[in-house]
Amino acid sequence: MSLDIKENTEVKDKILAAATSLFWRYGTRSVTMDEIAKEIAVSKKTIYQYFKDKNEIVCRVMECKHDKQMKEMRELESNADNAIEALLKVSDFMAETFAKVNPSLLLDTKKYHPEAWELHQTRRDQIIESIKGNLRWGIQDGLYRDELPLEYLAVLRIEQVELAFDAQKFSSDQYELVKVQLAFLDHFIRGLVTLKGFQLLETYKNRKHHD
Repeated sequence: MSLDIKENTEVKDKILAAATSLFWRYGTRSVTMDEIAKEIAVSKKTIYQYFKDKNEIVCRVMECKHDKQMKEMRELESNADNAIEALLKVSDFMAETFAKVNPSLLLDTKKYHPEAWELHQTRRDQIIESIKGNLRWGIQDGLYRDELPLEYLAVLRIEQVELAFDAQKFSSDQYELVKVQLAFLDHFIRGLVTLKGFQLLETYKNRKHHD
């Protein structure tokens, strides 16, 4: 890699890192190109050398963040002993992620960045398939009930995650995003488990409580 290409890549990565930090803290609507430039001490003109507009930055940020999160979730799942442990590990990871996210991020993306939202919807299908894989795993091991409608429940689970970001239903003044997400997950998983699965779930929860 030539020095020019390396330098260009580093500048582009810094721009995306700055934009990610700002979007996660404030949502996308209130963050300007000037603020992104200020975050890394470059001119706005420099940013436009790499990205045609803010929408392109939002798209790229969402794409990179999703790919990174999917990779990390797959690693957590591959290191789990069973479907329940995998679901709990991913839940802890998501809770840590959501603790750093402004609740308006998802709504801003949907309202003001249709290309990024379309990308989000495409990636959403990948997450649904991952959830269905977890459900099959749990059924196979006798931890989840065998009559579960996989397609419906996978969609329900991802809708739960997105619902918690709806400020009209869960205002950040009244509700903590992480607590809402964890309550939804607890409700979801209790509807999945067999007696064997419930006992294992309680074992993991008691172990976490004592840790």
